Amino acid sequence: MTCPFRSGDLHARSSRRLPAGVTLWTSLLILATLIWGNSFIAIKHIVEYVTPLELVTVRFVPVALTFAALLLPTRGRQVWQVIRAESWRLALLGLVGAMLYNIFLGWGETRVAAGTASLIIALNPAFTYVLSVIFLGERFAWRRALGLVVAFGGLFTIIRWGSGHAIALDDMGYAFITLLAPACWAAYTVLGKMLVERHPPLLVTGISMTFAGLFSLAFVRPSLLAQLPALPASFWWSVLFLALPCTVFAFVVWFGALERMPAGRVAGFVYLVPMFAVTFSRWLLDEPITLALIMGAAILVGGVWLVNRR
Repeated sequence: MTCPFRSGDLHARSSRRLPAGVTLWTSLLILATLIWGNSFIAIKHIVEYVTPLELVTVRFVPVALTFAALLLPTRGRQVWQVIRAESWRLALLGLVGAMLYNIFLGWGETRVAAGTASLIIALNPAFTYVLSVIFLGERFAWRRALGLVVAFGGLFTIIRWGSGHAIALDDMGYAFITLLAPACWAAYTVLGKMLVERHPPLLVTGISMTFAGLFSLAFVRPSLLAQLPALPASFWWSVLFLALPCTVFAFVVWFGALERMPAGRVAGFVYLVPMFAVTFSRWLLDEPITLALIMGAAILVGGVWLVNRR
């Protein structure tokens, strides 16, 4: 899971404040990216038992309840003001950036390795740049366009040869399904830009994710409630990890760091996510780390760096 909004879209004052607690927040950011890296492993385990759509339900219903417990007692009036002013925009954010993102990622991970999925998601800034040029009037730059080409070249290397053998055609289809997830997250970023300029980013994130959980309830199989008690403890630990540390804790840390550190420095921590994901996927899932995977990852991250560089 990457940051929901580009660093420059948040608080301009974040680049001017460097309190003494920077070391603490740096440590918390590393912990948050480690948690996000392991989210791909948790998702892969969860979709062994439920559908990708039900993944949204089991993840975001607990998230909605947690955000409500955190925000309503202290900022309840502000929450309702934001909902009244931006209800349809927040609903659209939840639909695209949380619900569809997780459906495509979960669907892809039914056949795609967790480490590979994390590298595909790392293309989020590339998609964000394309959508920003189209919808926000961001200036087109040939250097950044070259970064797009390089990043997708790295992605092709990962998908085609990263597993150590030529990937089957149907598995490649699942990789392209996974590719729709960062496209959704980029749309979430672009759509959310206007909202975070008017409202606190944490409120926008919490409310939009609550909408995602509510939307998913409309599509849940009636038999799911009967199935859930029989699922193993590992499923529930994965759900708990995905809902609380990965979604609530990590996003609270992210926005807290943006209040206290330069936004560009905070954004750089996102590059740790695929590194943690690939490393822990090797350790926990025995996924191979091949030379082609390493080369493809280096090319992809280099391309994304070119896209992000201003």
